[in-house]
Amino acid sequence: MAGPASPSGAPGPFSVRQSAGGRCGSRLPADTRGAVLVEVALCLPILIILLVGIIAYGAWLGTASAVQQVANEAARAALAGISTTERGTLVSQAVASGIAGSPLLRADLVSVTTSQDGAFYAVAVTYDAARSPLFTASPVPMPAGQIRRTSVVKLGTL
Repeated sequence: MAGPASPSGAPGPFSVRQSAGGRCGSRLPADTRGAVLVEVALCLPILIILLVGIIAYGAWLGTASAVQQVANEAARAALAGISTTERGTLVSQAVASGIAGSPLLRADLVSVTTSQDGAFYAVAVTYDAARSPLFTASPVPMPAGQIRRTSVVKLGTL
């Protein structure tokens, strides 16, 4: 069974012909000009979301690294203090300096807690990433809303 023939007598582009085994098959049209556009329309949104996710998670990891660095610097600064009050002042100054030097951190989203357990002094820095515009605008789900990093140093004895 053959489809409509062209004026030259050859089968048309959508003709149906019977194969040697007796089954009917269709011949696909040779015109594939729109195929690339369809492929791009299907793949591009997935690739864009993947790229945005890579950028967002990279920013989150960079922010977590900056918070850890601030905690480390603050704990090191606390070593120079003789009293608890002096250590607290040195920690506050080190945290303010670390935040000012980091383009990923905002001072209003940072909180600091300190504690002393015997000869060990701990500085914990918490960053509220859930309120940071860098992460609230992300179309992909982000990790925990708060980034908390702690650094512990051993106080020297005289």
